[in-house]
Amino acid sequence: MCGIFGFAGFDEPGALARMGDAIRHRGPDDDGFHDGGSVHLGMRRLAIIDLAGGRQPAVSEDGSVVVVYNGEIYNHRPLMAELTERGHRFASRCDTEVIVHAWEDDGLQCLPRLHGMFAFAVHDRRDDSLTLVRDRVGMKPLYYHWQDGRLVFGSEIKAILQSTHVPRRVDPAGIDAFLALRYVPNPATLFEGIHVLPAAHYLRLKDGRLEIRRWWDVPLTTGPYVPDAEALEAFDEGFTRAVRSHLVSDVPVGAYLSGGVDSSAIVAEMARLGGTVRTFALGFGTATDETGQARALADRLGTQHTEIICRPEHFDLLPKMIWHLERPIGDALILAYYLLAQETRRHVKVVLAGEGADELFGGYSFHKVLLWTERYRRLVPGAVNRHIVAEAVRRAPVDVLDRFFVFPAHLGREGRGRVADFLAGYDTRGLYGNYTWLRTLFSPADRARLYSPAFGATRMLDTMSAHDAYQAGRPVADAGSANFLDRLLALQFDDWLQDFALLRQDKSSMAHSLELRLPFLDADLVDLAFRLRPHWKVRGLADKVIERTWAQRVLPPENTRRKKNPFYLPGEFFVDQPAVARLIERTLSPDAVRRRGYFEPAAVRTLVERMAGREFIVVKQVMALVILELWHQIFIDGDAP
Repeated sequence: MCGIFGFAGFDEPGALARMGDAIRHRGPDDDGFHDGGSVHLGMRRLAIIDLAGGRQPAVSEDGSVVVVYNGEIYNHRPLMAELTERGHRFASRCDTEVIVHAWEDDGLQCLPRLHGMFAFAVHDRRDDSLTLVRDRVGMKPLYYHWQDGRLVFGSEIKAILQSTHVPRRVDPAGIDAFLALRYVPNPATLFEGIHVLPAAHYLRLKDGRLEIRRWWDVPLTTGPYVPDAEALEAFDEGFTRAVRSHLVSDVPVGAYLSGGVDSSAIVAEMARLGGTVRTFALGFGTATDETGQARALADRLGTQHTEIICRPEHFDLLPKMIWHLERPIGDALILAYYLLAQETRRHVKVVLAGEGADELFGGYSFHKVLLWTERYRRLVPGAVNRHIVAEAVRRAPVDVLDRFFVFPAHLGREGRGRVADFLAGYDTRGLYGNYTWLRTLFSPADRARLYSPAFGATRMLDTMSAHDAYQAGRPVADAGSANFLDRLLALQFDDWLQDFALLRQDKSSMAHSLELRLPFLDADLVDLAFRLRPHWKVRGLADKVIERTWAQRVLPPENTRRKKNPFYLPGEFFVDQPAVARLIERTLSPDAVRRRGYFEPAAVRTLVERMAGREFIVVKQVMALVILELWHQIFIDGDAP
């Protein structure tokens, strides 16, 4: 695990050293640099495999191929054996050399054979090209800036900003996207001119021309599917192999444990494979956290267990996490991930987590809601839905709707209106539009009320339509290409998974030089998930059916049968705390809002005052505005986090 960075098309003495210093937390164990004339590469290393060897940049035998790399190639051992048979010589046991020699032989054609999480840069001196590559699902980040023939790239934006050729400016269109989605969808960032290299893409610079292409896509199918009689054993084989490969390390490995089926399955499999397992659970000291369930399972499996509690006073650490995130996420839960990784790193250097299972096997509540609504709209005439059903929801008592709300918080008037609007407009929106509507934090009407006249009139962006257009050229958008659920799941790979779920995991763990591994996103397991019939994912009220069925072999019923308890920071329990009040006053006072110029101070003040009602959506809206302002203070104003 490392951080990589570099530039091409120009020279800037001292820039590589500054870039490395900016992301030292990603790799405190070592550094390395390559000056290739037209291409300059650097890296910071977090040593996990072959601690004494494995230095980077890694270079081919004849010096023609140079690689800096961040990640883990989990099938590097069989690839190493194959490449050795071809005549290549390895100077270490490190997986970086596998990339070097595979690239020597096959160039871009080697990418589908690499199973793991990775972002790497290759200077191929045979044609003086520079290629940047990102893994299938975006577990490892990579950003770039391209202007006037100059390319600057890095694992983190902080590295890119070290070049004097890269300005520090806000992209105004990103503000609207952030409010709508809680993040800015790739390939944009909130920084003007700095872009995300999307997951499963490569960027190639040659002869002054830049080319960006996709090298892998979600394997949507209309069949044939894995036969039902073989599905469970196929999952058992794939999951066991994935966990085993993710345990390969020369340093201690632990696991996050929430008590939910995903992390519990991983820990149970680790215990079954032998050895003492270290587990880590996070809670909030409230009745809604899962530390009790995690503790009970840890006792049952005999793990060495550690609990971490996120308390109101920890809100003072929020600016540090935002500094590490760089691409702000409008959810105060990022603080919990930061604390969990901080404590975990005191005990181990590598940790496994259950991220990805929900995206593969339909584990989120909105998966079921969209699936049910899609079936419902085929039975109920559109006029009846719009004028009778939606209006009935709009008038229903909020405490009745709260019973159907998966978070143990108060849905409130705002949430009730969102549900009614979702139903009323379902037929007018595409797949991405409906998927986004269920997760939108600030609706278009909310944003219009919030913006100042000078900003709002020119900055409103129809985020949903823009992304629908982007999706139109992909199989996800073709209603006939696969079943509805698989198209919904596949859509997340270009959106939520890489821009939200994986981003917060990578940045929180690497803030503390902790390598985080995700067995559910193993390449073979992803392929298997999309070859399973939909009823192995969602069946009636049940989600992740195949995972839960398999888990009955190794877990007690209270773990396999538990409904998903969403991992969220219970802001409604924190709103009256002094640390939170100080943070809100520092960021959302009328003077602070007026100086920034995006929002109407009176509209923000009204929203802050509504927090007293503890409505779930209102609390989250306020915290998103706090995070956005902190991001500006840190990255645009230059305040220390």
